[in-house]
Amino acid sequence: MNNSIAKKKAMNELFEEFLFLSARLRTKYVDSLGERNNNWEKVFYDLYGEIPELFQVIYNKVSGTRRNIADQTLMDFIPGFRLIHICELKEESVKLNRYYNDKIQVIIPFLANYSSDYICYCRTNAGKEYIGSISHDDLMVIQMHKNIKKFFETICAFYQFNVYFLDTDGYLDYDLELEGTIGAEINLGIPYWLE
Repeated sequence: MNNSIAKKKAMNELFEEFLFLSARLRTKYVDSLGERNNNWEKVFYDLYGEIPELFQVIYNKVSGTRRNIADQTLMDFIPGFRLIHICELKEESVKLNRYYNDKIQVIIPFLANYSSDYICYCRTNAGKEYIGSISHDDLMVIQMHKNIKKFFETICAFYQFNVYFLDTDGYLDYDLELEGTIGAEINLGIPYWLE
């Protein structure tokens, strides 16, 4: 696999590519994310006081998926996790902070599942940004991607190399072994992909 092209793309281009690849597999998925909420910046700023680029890229384009979406086949941004709807971000942030409050870094959830596990934007006090996973079971932040671009490069590659597919009921699913192989190749040195 050659990542040289993806590495040169801007983050907004990678998000557009993700949306395109998602729509090829699930034609109604992008529409289900809704249009940009004109109030999203105020909602976000009131919660966090700043808006990292990851959230500018996503919420300038779409609103996200509501927890109670009628068509559950359109729930997943990646298998098992929905993109938190901007109107539900406060609720999910409060829920996360109830059991996980880290004073040494900023942690902002953007993907969630029904079990209150999260994939989060993380930034250390030294300014290092990365994407991490937090499970309600162990309350540890597990690094998944060294930076935000690696997150988008990885999920786009998962579509391109058929890691993601639809199961017989039309739900987004994935090939666990292939996910680990490709994830490890893109995210060199990150133990998460080797487990």
